[in-house]
Amino acid sequence: MKYKYILKKVIGVFLIINGELILVFYLANVTAPNPAAVWAGPEASPAQVQLVTQLYHLDSPWYVQLYYYMINFYTGNWGISPVYQTPVISLIEQYLPITLQLAIIALILKLILEIPLGVISALRPNGFADNMIKVSYTIARSFPSFLIAIALLFAFSYILHILPSSYPIDPIIALNERKFGITIGENTYNIWLIDNMPILNSILTLDLNAFISSIAHTILPSLSLVLFGFGGIVRLVRNTMVEVLQMDFIKTARSKGLKERSVIMRHALKNSLLPIITISAIIFSGLMQGSLIVETIFNYYGLGYYLAQSILNFDTPSIIAGTVIITAIVLMSNLVADILYTYSDPRVREAI
Repeated sequence: MKYKYILKKVIGVFLIINGELILVFYLANVTAPNPAAVWAGPEASPAQVQLVTQLYHLDSPWYVQLYYYMINFYTGNWGISPVYQTPVISLIEQYLPITLQLAIIALILKLILEIPLGVISALRPNGFADNMIKVSYTIARSFPSFLIAIALLFAFSYILHILPSSYPIDPIIALNERKFGITIGENTYNIWLIDNMPILNSILTLDLNAFISSIAHTILPSLSLVLFGFGGIVRLVRNTMVEVLQMDFIKTARSKGLKERSVIMRHALKNSLLPIITISAIIFSGLMQGSLIVETIFNYYGLGYYLAQSILNFDTPSIIAGTVIITAIVLMSNLVADILYTYSDPRVREAI
């Protein structure tokens, strides 16, 4: 039964992605007065506009255009960026891994910081520690996201001078950075996802200088993302643990003489972490979307920075591809959360 549930979820994700593709097609190809000029860019010559018209069948009926549009998307032909004069898929391969790296690090940091705070709050509800934690995350959530990033940049880069202000890695170190590859026979194969993740690549190649540099350049952007919406996990862990601590099995564990630390960590916390699986996927989705602001402020050359520049330069093929990719990642993260929740919670397994 659970396999049918997973299959249903996968089909739902596929249908939503296709629905977005159709919507994007409509906005870019139907509502635009001259879609060929939109795809070619504002600086395109009449000859270039004509070339784009023929290349993407924009002089055909709308249903023929939609057919080729869908085929091109699933075969990786996402057009040529009029700004970079490069295939959009190549640009996505370059920028996407950096954003994934940033979002993953920010999510890990959020979990490391917020879960313990939620546990501390739950031990003495409405006590001094609980109230101070509430005040802290309320203050953090009250500031606009861009203001937090600018404040961190100003404080740690321009006043204290202890952290770099831009780039995923020092450009000079990046020039000599070794790339991870898998050697089969006489050939070495590079993996684009690893090559464009400076931290992971430096770990796999044992490049200490590149690792230190990439970590230093990632601290401020990731910390900015951590502070966006800070407190959501704290509240969830706190409220869940307060409820769990009142349950009979916790009272039984205490009556057996188990140490309080064991009761909290092995019994209460374990049963309080199940909702974190679902909310982590939602938070990861928010981090991917929040990267648009953070990467622009820190010149952190990820997908968010690429999309921001594409919007400023009216790079329509890049905007369309980037939007669809982010949506697909959001949907896939929610799908993974649903699957993990199905396997981790017996009540969900029985319900389906």
